[in-house]
Amino acid sequence: MAGLAPNARSRRIEESATLAISAQAARLRAAGKDVVSLGAGEPDFWTPGPIAEAGIRAIEQGNTRYTPAPGTPELRAAGANWLQRTFGLRYTADEVMVCAGAKAALHIALDTIVEPGDSVLILAPYWVSYPALVAMADGKPVVLPAVPDAGFIHTAAAIDAAAKQSRARGILLNFPNNPSGVVPTRAQLQAIVDVAVANDLWIVSDEIYSMLLYDDAEHFSPAALPGGHERTIVVNGFTKSHTLTGWRTSFLAGPRAIVDAACRIQSQVLGNPCTISQAATLAACEIPLPDEQTRRMLAFDERRRYLLREINTIPGMHLSVPTGAFYALVDVRELCKARGIDDVTVCQQLLHQHLLAVVPGSAFAVPGFVRLSYAVAMEQLQKAIARLRDYAEGR
Repeated sequence: MAGLAPNARSRRIEESATLAISAQAARLRAAGKDVVSLGAGEPDFWTPGPIAEAGIRAIEQGNTRYTPAPGTPELRAAGANWLQRTFGLRYTADEVMVCAGAKAALHIALDTIVEPGDSVLILAPYWVSYPALVAMADGKPVVLPAVPDAGFIHTAAAIDAAAKQSRARGILLNFPNNPSGVVPTRAQLQAIVDVAVANDLWIVSDEIYSMLLYDDAEHFSPAALPGGHERTIVVNGFTKSHTLTGWRTSFLAGPRAIVDAACRIQSQVLGNPCTISQAATLAACEIPLPDEQTRRMLAFDERRRYLLREINTIPGMHLSVPTGAFYALVDVRELCKARGIDDVTVCQQLLHQHLLAVVPGSAFAVPGFVRLSYAVAMEQLQKAIARLRDYAEGR
């Protein structure tokens, strides 16, 4: 109809860069091309049997009806127990709710705390959806430029200055980080929490990769540090560690008033998370799978080490050691400078000339880099390295 159009806010929201790259790769693959796709961060392992079977039982037993908006009481309690047992976070069941994946939890968290026009600090490199999620909450994303020469860890002084200049209302944190794989020390994270306290900032902490750690790295939640608990909203779950990507569940935990408000929002926009997925997530909370977790981490670590060894022998490329998640953020600034191109062009050339799908660092606010996911089989990584080498050497 004449005169009807999407509103201005929706026009500011761009498609997720990782999903766009994956879609391009899928189209080429459908056309019969041998595409190696390292775009999406999705483990190649199946959902563990006991967890998948819990979902199947839910269907077989007719457990397919509405639940309370914030999730079943059993799962909220199990989530609180899991957060305490695994990360030392003390929450009661009514301070934990179930959401339809980490992205939905982040969206609801921001909708709960952001007033129109509020500034929210985002540390680059960041997951591609953060600025859009802040904008959809009527907030203003304020991006702190990436600091690759400092290991991608911003100083407390830089964050404090940005908070004061923008009069920020909150800060979005993501450690272990996507795309860099960086894991801060306890002291580094405490310094950020101290800045949040000094500037009265909310902290939204995306900890979805917290179970994926290497080289004796330790994960600390800002909610577990002095000054952090009362101002932090934690988003966590089994999406990445247990391949529950398509099951779409996660936990949001925080102060009771915040969780109550988030529950009200979820009741209006979602109703409740998928009942079947809740049954699977309950099993994930209650059934430890140490052997399966060890198997996965050994495989991820083998792939990580392979990329570190090989990429650092490719002309014009460099990879610093990631200590969390399953991403390699490759520095291609030297190659870009030599060829007079940018990282977006690098990715387009890799896809269309060498059938290798990776994500440009510009999508994460770190131009001159490209992100590779190593949540794929070693055979695919070996093909990827061969294609990267051919590209860098002009073959």
